[in-house]
Amino acid sequence: GSASPVSVPEAEVPAEGALVLPQHRVAVVRERGDFLALDLTCTHLACTVTATAQGFACPCHGSRFDTRGGVRKGPAPRSLKRLRLDRRDGIIRITRS
Repeated sequence: GSASPVSVPEAEVPAEGALVLPQHRVAVVRERGDFLALDLTCTHLACTVTATAQGFACPCHGSRFDTRGGVRKGPAPRSLKRLRLDRRDGIIRITRS
C-alpha cells in the first residue's frame, strides 16, 4: 500500500457521519466536532468494509463495527485500525504509519 498522505477538506465530512474514501480504504468520521480516521480493512481477512447507518459492515463474512471502528459483531477479532490524522487550515491529512 502507498504511504502517501490522503487529504480531504473538513467541510466534506458530514456532521455526525463519515466520509468514505474507498480508493484509499479510509473513512473520516466526525462525531461531536471530533474527527477520527479509520482504515477500512477488516481485521478478520482484510476485506474492505463499507459504511452503514450504524457504522461499518464487512461484506465478506458479516463483521460489524460501530462508528468509531469498534467490533460489534464478529468474526472480526479487533477494532478497525485508527489512522493518524492532522487538521490544518480546514484540511484533514491522514497518514498510514
